[in-house]
Amino acid sequence: MILLKHLGWRVALALSVLSLALYSCSPDISLIRVAPPKQRAVLSVWLWPGSGLETMIKQYAEEQSGVDVDIVISQYDDVLPGLMSSLATRSKAPDLVLLDASQLGEMKRYREQFYNLYDFGDERTRFLEWKWRLAENRDGAFLFAMPADIGPVALAYRRDLFEAAGLPAERDAVSEAFPDWDALESAGLQLKEKTGAALFDNMNNVFQSYFNQFDGQYLGSRTGRLSPRVKEAWDRAVRFQQLGLIAGLPSQTTEWADGAVNGRFAAVLAPSWLHGMLKKNAPATRGLWDLAKAPGLPSGWKGSFLAIPKTSGQPREAYALASWLTTPQRQLATFRSNGNFPSTPTVYSTRDFLDVRDPFFNDAPTGQIYAYAALRLNYAYGHSADSSVESLLREGLRRVEKGEARPEQAWRDVEKRIQQIDKGE
Repeated sequence: MILLKHLGWRVALALSVLSLALYSCSPDISLIRVAPPKQRAVLSVWLWPGSGLETMIKQYAEEQSGVDVDIVISQYDDVLPGLMSSLATRSKAPDLVLLDASQLGEMKRYREQFYNLYDFGDERTRFLEWKWRLAENRDGAFLFAMPADIGPVALAYRRDLFEAAGLPAERDAVSEAFPDWDALESAGLQLKEKTGAALFDNMNNVFQSYFNQFDGQYLGSRTGRLSPRVKEAWDRAVRFQQLGLIAGLPSQTTEWADGAVNGRFAAVLAPSWLHGMLKKNAPATRGLWDLAKAPGLPSGWKGSFLAIPKTSGQPREAYALASWLTTPQRQLATFRSNGNFPSTPTVYSTRDFLDVRDPFFNDAPTGQIYAYAALRLNYAYGHSADSSVESLLREGLRRVEKGEARPEQAWRDVEKRIQQIDKGE
């Protein structure tokens, strides 16, 4: 390079040719082969709206010199159809995909389409035992995904609407006044009479929070039949709807956001990740909300997982990202920024966790409130048909909510269709 820089180009070229000729004639000197620079890995990651992981993933890409990340956002209901299509066509498939517990259960039918993450490591000691168990296959030999957040439930309520109805509004008083569903029903009737607002946003949230108080089993592991808890939860949601305590506003819709702002409902049975949705869609209500314990037994949503399809050509890089995102410190950071509750219990006793307070919810100690439920959850192993069952139940409740079917007929239709689905494992 020095010669080429300081001599005329013809002289430099002649010297270069002469040098190559001399090297080729010498038995003791060989050419130095320079490897081409290693290309950066580009990981495709599929998320759904409100996952709260985008910021963390971008941070990871900035810190890792050899990794770029392409984030693809899909609507929740489009994740499984899109994933199935990509696996079938072997095109545009993700390296890493975010799935909730029921979606992961559905994908367990297709074990050959996913990497066994035990081939890359075993980090179970970081996580809640039941959460890790849900990520495995039934015999525990295959790990489908890295556990991410969980969704313990609290009662998010509008202080101003509770006060207008003459109900307790301080969080400790609310927890004591409404320890069970019957007490909350009575409060809802008083709220409706005094303010005209419905108690809750939609039937599905009531159904899920009631049902998830128990072991989370839609179907018996041996019989494949519906758990009686499913009908019990259905009846509770229907009763609230018939009493006028449900606003009929599906979550993550424009109508739901308007209802939150305009006080069409006064409370939400809120998994911790719903915080981000409220803050995004109803910022004007900051400080009007508060948090208390949910009625009945501790309840929660099973949360999400990060899986690596076999179509990924970079599974080790994808695993490294999944492992990084699910470390206790990263889960704590995502909880603080978006409300995603950690599945790593070691953080629950840390000062950084216990001191988390949220101005949007009147400075409620969110970590402490949600940890009460989180430490008491213990779900059974999921069934591969859970996603299909859950979708049918959600659709049935939607029909009732919209007045498209009477509750008894909608239940019979749902029950019949559940009997017809492939129960699989």
